[in-house]
Amino acid sequence: MQIRIILATLIALFLGSSVRAQQTDTLKLTQRQADSLFLVNNYQLLAARYQVKSDSAMIFQARLWDNPSFSAELGMNSWNHPKISIGREGQTAFSIDQLIQLAGKRRANIQLAALQANYSEAGFEDLMRTLKWELHNAFSDYFFKYSTIQVLREQQDVLDRIVAAYKRADSSGSVAHADYLRLAQLQMSLKNDYLSALGDLNDLQCRLQQVLGTTSPVLPVMVGFQRTDKFSLNYTLDQLIQTALSRRADVKMGRLDQQSAAVNYRLQKSLAVPDLHLGAIYDKNSGVVHNYMGMTLGIDLPLWNRNQGRIRSAGLKVEQSEFKSLQMKNLVKTEVSNAYNKFNTYREAFNPEALSSFHVSFSHLIGQVAANFTKGNITLLQFIDFFNSYSDNLTDQSGYYSALYSAFNDLEYAVGISLMQY
Repeated sequence: MQIRIILATLIALFLGSSVRAQQTDTLKLTQRQADSLFLVNNYQLLAARYQVKSDSAMIFQARLWDNPSFSAELGMNSWNHPKISIGREGQTAFSIDQLIQLAGKRRANIQLAALQANYSEAGFEDLMRTLKWELHNAFSDYFFKYSTIQVLREQQDVLDRIVAAYKRADSSGSVAHADYLRLAQLQMSLKNDYLSALGDLNDLQCRLQQVLGTTSPVLPVMVGFQRTDKFSLNYTLDQLIQTALSRRADVKMGRLDQQSAAVNYRLQKSLAVPDLHLGAIYDKNSGVVHNYMGMTLGIDLPLWNRNQGRIRSAGLKVEQSEFKSLQMKNLVKTEVSNAYNKFNTYREAFNPEALSSFHVSFSHLIGQVAANFTKGNITLLQFIDFFNSYSDNLTDQSGYYSALYSAFNDLEYAVGISLMQY
């Protein structure tokens, strides 16, 4: 009876214990706060911003004209008497040449540079979408895994004391040896579960710190995570698909690929048109007149190379980009549909209010079980079964909400916009 009273007291402490306090330097963040920190601290985003600025600078570069070419001729007298002769009777000549691009080549290059800058911007948005998806998954997984670990840790502390008490009682012969072995086996199993969960939690903590760009421990805070209105969708499936097609950054990148392919095709066709060389020359003494000046015009003769291969290649890439666009649209439709159906399956599986009510009822029941065990109305094995059922109920609820948040996060990722109702 004394052992039963000790066990029941420890169980009561387990049921009423609070979450252990964290270190003072721990960052306690809501999801909104985590998103804000992510935008200013994530190193991948910071590096990607510089890439966007770098590609934008190339628009300015594409607008610049080609530099003129200048050459000079200095007289060397004769082969037999070589010396520089640039005086009054010596020879000097100068020429300057400017390349003038024809057929819209310069305009096409500017358009390509602008499209590349837009592509980098869309790539930045897509990177942010992917990293935010990783952040939200790690954030919710950590919150619910941490809650589960608190239960396991508290249960382990209680069970360690119970096993120690039973070990002392077993050595004096006041309890059955089989009961002690059963508790010792349960203790070992619980420690394995705890260590496995702790390893997962450490991995999630590492990922959170990497995405948020901090070395301080991060503790996610989710207030009212059971609220059903957080997951209220004001969109039909067709609306979500259309939103994804218009808002997703990777879809934008696909459209920009198409536009770039079309502009490049025009550029390659324009390269078949030779450019014009316009210049001027000055010749001091070797021309038909003293201090001869003239204007030069030059153009390549497109006899053999008219850029046929590159034009053909660019035309095929235009057709290729059209098929890639169709593939992207099909991918978006299937991703949104699958994510939408998966989320609805989880959302309709349980009622959060019913889960909360069941948890309260079950907590009350386990208290009654502890009282009945103290009175000797149930056996140790029966009590252990109820004890395990209680912790299983807590971990199952955490697992359900973790899966629900993960499904909702997948839907946001598939659509490309935030859907959470804060």
